[in-house]
Amino acid sequence: MPRETLEKKSGQGAAGELLLGLGITAFAVFVIVESLRMPQRGHLGVLMSPGFVPLFTGIVLLFLSIFLNLRAIRSGAHRQVRQWLREVFAQEENRRFLFILAFMALYVVVLLGRINFIAATLIFHGLIFIYLKVGSIFRIALWTLVATFFVSFLLPKAFEMPVP
Repeated sequence: MPRETLEKKSGQGAAGELLLGLGITAFAVFVIVESLRMPQRGHLGVLMSPGFVPLFTGIVLLFLSIFLNLRAIRSGAHRQVRQWLREVFAQEENRRFLFILAFMALYVVVLLGRINFIAATLIFHGLIFIYLKVGSIFRIALWTLVATFFVSFLLPKAFEMPVP
């Protein structure tokens, strides 16, 4: 391979590494904060809490992601991020995956726990089916209701699992 192709490929790989490292850093910080919010009982505080193992895991992830980020930055990843993102978003499959991932994050992080479970599930399925264009508005409404009924009533009943 020509040298420019190798440099471009390694720079884009480093950009992906940097973005992955930043995502892992954000997740590690989230795990650390949430584990510290868990109840602490006993005279040893956090060492006796159920959040000790997640706290330790979050700290290890944080340090490893910092090393990954520094290595990516040293290899010039920050100069390639914009180009890498353009190439990722240029592909329809990647955009579709990212939109569905965003809908799932909206469902789990924003809707669940703030509004009724059935309403949150209905909104989630409606958004997914509208985005995927499963048919006419009637078909979208029908499949949204069927999927919501399945997730909210049939699955919990069949597997005796509680829903939020």
